[in-house]
Amino acid sequence: MKKTKAILLIALIALMFSSGSCKKQTCGCEGKVSFELNQVPGTIYYEDTKFTYFISDGLYSYFTVCDPGTTWDEVSKFKSGEHVIVSGKAMDDCMKQMSYYYSSNYVLHLEEIKRPEF
Repeated sequence: MKKTKAILLIALIALMFSSGSCKKQTCGCEGKVSFELNQVPGTIYYEDTKFTYFISDGLYSYFTVCDPGTTWDEVSKFKSGEHVIVSGKAMDDCMKQMSYYYSSNYVLHLEEIKRPEF
């Protein structure tokens, strides 16, 4: 009986360490593109740490900008809370796998940000 439990425990531990280690990530900044944003209006927000996020007007979605340091020169031309138009590629936020409440969260590879033309 003890030998069977030991074998099952070892098998379970081996399974835990092997699962997911070779799989390609399907969420986050290195994940699979879910959809593209093409000149979507919304509001850009950022903090002193360069943490940047975008809330779209038409889509009920929250987008965290991937690697904001690379787009900081463009983003910082706008005030935090300013209305902008953005384009880029959106991927699922990994938090979606943990809770339904993150179902409208995405990460965004920001390709273009500009002021709206009125």
